Amino acid sequence: MKPYPFDLISTRPDVLQSKHMYGMWFGVALGLFFSIFAWGIDAYLLSKINSLYPWLKFLVGGIACMSVGGLTGWLSARWDKPLLSFLLWAVAALIFAWLTIALPIQITPTVLGLLQPEIQGLLHYTYYEGFSTIFGLAYVWIAIFVSLAGLLQIPLSDSAVFSTSILGKFKPMLVTLVLMAMCGTIVDGLNNELLRSPIDALNTTIQFSIDHRGQEVDRLESRRMHLSALRTIQDLITPERKLTVSGYDEFLVQIQVLVRFDNAWAECVVIYNQVSICNQVGNAVP
Repeated sequence: MKPYPFDLISTRPDVLQSKHMYGMWFGVALGLFFSIFAWGIDAYLLSKINSLYPWLKFLVGGIACMSVGGLTGWLSARWDKPLLSFLLWAVAALIFAWLTIALPIQITPTVLGLLQPEIQGLLHYTYYEGFSTIFGLAYVWIAIFVSLAGLLQIPLSDSAVFSTSILGKFKPMLVTLVLMAMCGTIVDGLNNELLRSPIDALNTTIQFSIDHRGQEVDRLESRRMHLSALRTIQDLITPERKLTVSGYDEFLVQIQVLVRFDNAWAECVVIYNQVSICNQVGNAVP
C-alpha cells in the first residue's frame, strides 16, 4: 500500500523540524503559564504589600519550568508517541511539584542570602516531614493537568504545524493556558497563600500604626489591629519597609515575619494571621 501524500509530507525533514520546534515552544509556553499562576500572581500580590524581592520565586521558578517544559515538549515531539509523551510530562510534573515546595523554603532563602548577606543569620527555615503531604497533593494536581496537556500535545501540535491561520497556530497554547491557570491556582493555595497572608497581616498593622501615629486610637480598634504587638519596636518603624517570612512551624500556622526598616531588622510572630509579638533582631546596613 502506497503512503498517503499527507504521510509523506509529515516525514519530510523540514516538517519534522517544525514539529520539534513547535513541541519545544509548546513546552516553554506550558512552563511559563504554570509559573504565572503558581508564582506570578503571588509575586504581584507580594509587591503590593512591601515584600522583600517579591518577584524572586517567579523568576527562578519561571526559568526552571520553561527549561523543563521546553525540553519535555521537544522530546515528546521528537519521539512522537502519545503514551511516551504522557510519561515524559508526568516526570515534568514531578519536577514542577518539587519546585512548589523547594522554592519557598529552600531555594528562595539561599538566593535571599546572596542578594542580602545581612539576612543570612536571620532566616531559620526547616523542612518538616509534614511538608511531604503538601508535596504529594501538589504532585497529584499538577500531574493531572500537566499530563493531560502532554496527551494533547502531539495531536494539537500536528494540526498547528500545518495550520495556515494564526488562531490555528496558537490554539494549543490557549488550551495549555486554561489547564495551567487551573493547576497554578490550586498550587498557589497550597502554600503561597499560607506564607503570603501573614506578611499582609503584619504590613496592614504596621501601616495602621503609621497612619495613626500621635493619635488616640479607640481601644477596640487597637485590639482588632493588634497594635500592642508593635510596642517593643515602635521607635524603629518607618514608612519604608520590606517584609519576608523568616520561619514557620510544621503546620504553617505560626509564622515569623522579618521586617527591614530604615535602621533596623525586626521579627514578628504572626499566628493565624494575627500579629502576636515583635522584637528587634539586628541593625540594618545602609
